[in-house]
Order: sequence, then C-alpha cells, then structure tokens
Amino acid sequence: MLENPFASEAFAISRPALSGYAAVSRSGLTVEAYHSEAGQMLSCGAMHRISINRTAHRRYAFRLGEDGTTHTVKRPAFSLGFQPAGRPLFVDGDSADYISIFQDPDLYRSIAPGRFAPEEIDERALLMPTDPVTRHLACALAETASRPDGTDSMLSEQIGIAFAVSTVRLLTSGATIATTDRAPALSPQRLRRVSDYVDARLGETDLSISDLAAVANLSPFHFSRAFKGATGKTPHQFVTERRIEQAKAMMPNRECGLSEIAYAVGFSNQAHFSTVFRRVTGTTPKTYRDQL
Repeated sequence: MLENPFASEAFAISRPALSGYAAVSRSGLTVEAYHSEAGQMLSCGAMHRISINRTAHRRYAFRLGEDGTTHTVKRPAFSLGFQPAGRPLFVDGDSADYISIFQDPDLYRSIAPGRFAPEEIDERALLMPTDPVTRHLACALAETASRPDGTDSMLSEQIGIAFAVSTVRLLTSGATIATTDRAPALSPQRLRRVSDYVDARLGETDLSISDLAAVANLSPFHFSRAFKGATGKTPHQFVTERRIEQAKAMMPNRECGLSEIAYAVGFSNQAHFSTVFRRVTGTTPKTYRDQL
C-alpha cells in the first residue's frame, strides 16, 4: 500500500501497489499520476476526488457509500469517475493507469451554485466517458505532477479551475452553469488592489489565484472570469508578464546573476525562468542581457 499523501483530516485512502507515481499539491488542488496494480481501494475525505483511467479496465466494480449497491461495469479508457466529498468509495478492479485529481468542494459550489449537487446524482451516472476538453485538461494536470519544477502553481490552479468547470458540465449533461453568463469585469478599485498586491509579492513562488481572489473578495472561479473581463488576460498571464518585466528591469545590473533574478521575480529555478522568458520575449535571458 502507498502511504497516504494527504493530511488525515483531508483525505484517507488505501489502495494496491502503485508504480510510476508522481504527485503535486498546490492551492487546494492535488494531482496524482500512476499505474495501479489489481486489487481493492477504499477512500473517503473532505475533497472531491475525480479519477480518469488512461487504460481500460477488464474488471471493475465499485460501491459508493457504506451501504450502497456494488455495481460491476465496463470502464473503457478515459472514463471519468467522480467521488463526492464525504462519501466513501470502494473499488475492486484489475490494473490500470490513472490520473486522480482532488479538489475543494467550494470550487464546485461556486461554479454552479444551487445547480450542482453530486450527492443527489445517481451513483452510476458519476462514472461516464470524458469529452476531449476534459481529457486534455486532465492530461495537462498530470503533466504538472510529472514535472512540478517546470510548472508554476498559478498555472496549475488555473488549469484546475478549467477542469472543474468541464467536470461540472459533464455531470450536469451540459446544463446551463455560471460560465454561460457574461462575467462583470473587475472594478478599477479592485483591479488596482490586486495589481498592487501582485507587484509587492512577485518574488513569492507560491503566489496563487486564491490569494488574488481574496484581495478582490471573490471566489477564485468568479475572480478569474472578472479579472479577464477587466484586463483581457488570465491571472496567470498577468503575473507572468509582470515577472518578466521586473526581470528585464533588473538585467542592466551585471552584479546580479540570472539565477538571482529568476528567484527574485518568483521562479523556482533558472531553467523555468529561461523557458518562460523566451516564450514571452522571443529570446533567452542571456541573449537579452548581452544585447543591452
């Protein structure tokens, strides 16, 4: 059995032996990618758990709830299984490759207030095929687990919000949710507060959408939409551009090495800084500095 990667009050899980295991946990989002051997799993916790099997099961049975009915079903590759927070899930199946995504129920409540109640959905309907968008987002999250040093936490959080929206759409059969309404733009006063907050904390590698949303007194989901309505950029794009502009301003000081600049503007390592700098400016930090 793999040691439980969560604090005991967040999620408890026991399962067969895993291999190729990778995981990352940031800002209320935990992502795992792994191969599970055949056997039984029992899990329950305070987060929603969304699982996507990247390879098909030949044998798969599940029971949701301590006294629920055990269902033996087909689970083709890239099926999505949704385990609501607070409900124990028992599984018995053969081996498969998996992506498991754990998210705060508050995020899902903010996406479709009053319209998404997973505890009221028939348990058999909580296991269904994914669509291409949901599948792509899940694989992108799995990539952040495999390369945690190459992806910043804000991008992971942004992808996680998009994944939650796609999951809600799947489980509500495309029913109208908040994303279909035009989001009001962030007010100039709130935008200024957020911008000042970002500038004061550019050096913090764990700066998150949740942090910025709290400054604006909005949920992360509604803040992301309102921020883009005001700026035309996602919070991640905005923060990345601010970091690169600050890095450029530091370049003339030759006594400051590129690694020092990378850490000073919030990148966890120089390699990630160089990759992002080149993507934004079209040139590497060294070439940019040499041309000054």
